[in-house]
Amino acid sequence: MGDLKQFVFDALLTENSLDDLGAEGINVRGAAVVPATIGLDEMAFAPALRYNADRMGSVFMAFFCIENAIRDLITERLLARVGTDWWDKSVPSKIKESVKKLKEKEARNKYHSQRSSAPIGYTLFGNLGQIIINNWNEFSDLFPDQAWITSRFNDLENSRNIIMHTGTLPQIETERIESIVRDWLRQIG
Repeated sequence: MGDLKQFVFDALLTENSLDDLGAEGINVRGAAVVPATIGLDEMAFAPALRYNADRMGSVFMAFFCIENAIRDLITERLLARVGTDWWDKSVPSKIKESVKKLKEKEARNKYHSQRSSAPIGYTLFGNLGQIIINNWNEFSDLFPDQAWITSRFNDLENSRNIIMHTGTLPQIETERIESIVRDWLRQIG
């Protein structure tokens, strides 16, 4: 009887561990299941669409993290080195004007939440690299040279635009993004 109890107990522990892995996004029970995070019926869309959405979800997450980390780096670095008026002093007028127009456009849709309370949150991805280069004296200790910044932003932006407009990338492009993000993280420490 003790062996049976131990077997059942071990099975329950195993089941619990498999549930925990599933909750972490690690599927060990068979066919991949795309979690419906906004309440969509699992059968609402074709399996191929759900499969590609799941594949690109991790790429979107990488872009979400790197883009927001870059925004944070710019904000923290310029706030510390230029002061609280860093936006006015350090951002090119063309970028500030673009941000102003975008904020005004969003403000007309009062029913919808705004993307950010800070202007940097409205700055386009490609413009983030321009802000770094425009303030090179404040960032030169972090990066090898301006060409390094330009090449990474250009490569990322090309892929980013595909992902953000619901396209899919081949595996080689996904690997390039992973490599660039890894390089960025190693470079800035």
